[in-house]
Amino acid sequence: MKKSTKILALILALCMTASLFFPAAYAADGQEDPYAVLKQGVGYVAIGDSFTRGYGAGDNWQDQIYRNEYPGDYDCRNVDGSYPNRVAEAFGLYAPDDIRDTDAKLWPLAHDAVSTAYVLDLLGIDDGFRDEEHLYSSGAMMRRYAADLQYFGDPLSYTLDGASTYGKTGEIMSVREMLKNASLITIGVGQTDVIYKTQIFGLNTMDLSDTASIPAGVANILKLYCNYFNYWKGAYPLLLDYIKEVNPDAKVVLVGTVNPIRDATAADDVAIRIGNLINFMMDSINAYTKMCAMKYGYMYVDISDVETPPSATQMSIGHILSIEDDIEFALIAHPTQKGYAQIAEKIISAVKNDLQKDAGVMQNLKAFFTKIIDWFRTFFAKLTSVFGRMGG
Repeated sequence: MKKSTKILALILALCMTASLFFPAAYAADGQEDPYAVLKQGVGYVAIGDSFTRGYGAGDNWQDQIYRNEYPGDYDCRNVDGSYPNRVAEAFGLYAPDDIRDTDAKLWPLAHDAVSTAYVLDLLGIDDGFRDEEHLYSSGAMMRRYAADLQYFGDPLSYTLDGASTYGKTGEIMSVREMLKNASLITIGVGQTDVIYKTQIFGLNTMDLSDTASIPAGVANILKLYCNYFNYWKGAYPLLLDYIKEVNPDAKVVLVGTVNPIRDATAADDVAIRIGNLINFMMDSINAYTKMCAMKYGYMYVDISDVETPPSATQMSIGHILSIEDDIEFALIAHPTQKGYAQIAEKIISAVKNDLQKDAGVMQNLKAFFTKIIDWFRTFFAKLTSVFGRMGG
């Protein structure tokens, strides 16, 4: 009998210890800082293209993006008004102006034309596809790629010739290290892989003044779109597989895309809105992104309804294609400042809801342990009383 009593006492002690240690520790964190879990490791890593970087997001975005006379400079990574900046501020994450500030809790690995293929290159993951034809063909993109490799390149990262390593890599940390130790990750890639390449190699090659060639041009656009979309459908999961493998506990948000020219007209003197004809492309990307979020257990944020420049009465497809100034084009092809705020609000809401679900699970776990302990206490008290009477 005494042995049984000792065993029961031991079980009660273990249950009490578990209930007081794990759930109580979580509750304490929740009371002191509800977002403490997002500040662990390197904090928040935001991967994406110019939408993530924040073109047009704030009044001084040009200075913050085009610092030192060319795009992609990494002295200043925190663009005011960008959605990573707004998300970081909402959760109390430290956002640096200088990339060398390794105590930071916001790491935007983002600039214009970052594709899934580009990120896989930095990770050293071979997707069977080289992106030189688009991304590395210009001097600016080569400088950005070199800068990425310098600051975040893993020794396995591919270089322009496909060989491993690119001189000095990982000056701050490797992109592998970033993703492995991130608490919050947002991923906004796909537009460049599919839409931008279709635009560059299809739409931009069309002569809208030659009406006879338009059907063939449209057919070429659809062919390119299908090819690039099929590639991305295979490449995107490679990135998600890697993150799931190295960091299964991270909060991951997959960000959709938006059609910024959905209201654009056919021509300056033709008010037919043809920009929305490419909505199906964005819808396909969004549908696949959402499906991946469900498959991997990640959050998905639909940004298809965020505010973009009012091009319906101001701009035509022909005019947009004729724009040569990068700044003017950037402002047309990206969300407005309000649009970036809307994206941030959607991400913040999704993460808060996810944290509340975690808190609910812990509350239920604590309630479960409490019931078990109460039962053992009652049972042990009765058992002790019975043993006491028997001994008497």
